Amino acid sequence: MEPQLRRRTPRISVDHWPAKYTVADDPQSGWHECVLLDVSLLGMGAELFGPTSSALIGRRLSVEVDVGTESSISLRLAGVVRNVRPGEEGGTRAGIEFVGLSESDLSVLKLMEQLNIRW
Repeated sequence: MEPQLRRRTPRISVDHWPAKYTVADDPQSGWHECVLLDVSLLGMGAELFGPTSSALIGRRLSVEVDVGTESSISLRLAGVVRNVRPGEEGGTRAGIEFVGLSESDLSVLKLMEQLNIRW
């Protein structure tokens, strides 16, 4: 019997990209450090280093990543936290599902997947 895959789409590792996040529906939350761990067509994984708890489940996060040299390209990803657990570097590992993606958002993610971009 073959093991079943848990993921609907494959994840692309982004090798601990430095980033920052905020709770999008809480203007008081401010920005906090995090690292982006992986991205797929459906969501992303990040380790958060600010105030976090299981109360984040169901909340919308915005994650901003500088991906170019000298921060020439900035990428903002947003989604809903679906799960949290202790991270490997002392933070909180969050699984974040993209919601409300436009057709152009999906096109960019699909192109990145097709080109096998490893940011």
